[in-house]
Amino acid sequence: MHSNLEFYTYLQYSLYEAIAFFNFRIYIFGSEKTIKAIMFDSYCEKKVLKSIINSAHKGLTPVIKEAIHFFKQYEQKIFIQPPQCDLSLYTSNEQKVLKELLLIQPGNTISYGELAAQCGFNGGARFVGNVMASNIFPVLFPCHRVIRSNGDIGNYSGDIKIKEFLLAWEKENENSSVKQRTIHYAEYANKK
Repeated sequence: MHSNLEFYTYLQYSLYEAIAFFNFRIYIFGSEKTIKAIMFDSYCEKKVLKSIINSAHKGLTPVIKEAIHFFKQYEQKIFIQPPQCDLSLYTSNEQKVLKELLLIQPGNTISYGELAAQCGFNGGARFVGNVMASNIFPVLFPCHRVIRSNGDIGNYSGDIKIKEFLLAWEKENENSSVKQRTIHYAEYANKK
């Protein structure tokens, strides 16, 4: 997990672009080669993140354009591979959990405990919950698809209303003939 100071330093010299995503606003932070973070406007209201936005520079790079394309495709019910993300703030076990999320199809959910077991961390539901809470790539790594074992929706760092919306929207379109995203994390890890 990363501290606010580490996160601030990590994003300090990033470029960013703000776009509309459904009825929300998101900030895409990146470098020339990787996405560094995705943040919903509601999350950016926090004091630390306001200062990050003030210290970053507005601008487009090829990978930020790729992220914008990802979100626009998502809105059109086309689920494509996410752009390359910088996972350097995460341990190898945390990265394993994030990458395993790519196997959860739109319209489906998984519990924290089930995701932990899929990653080989039996009894690691709390660990997975902490990884979800620290996910700085929402939607790209679809942590909104992770719910509590009793079926309750759980929390979402962007805003619980966003999680509810995304789950309902994906479920509504589950049976449509869209291109479904099925990417094994090893493929993602090897993406240049």
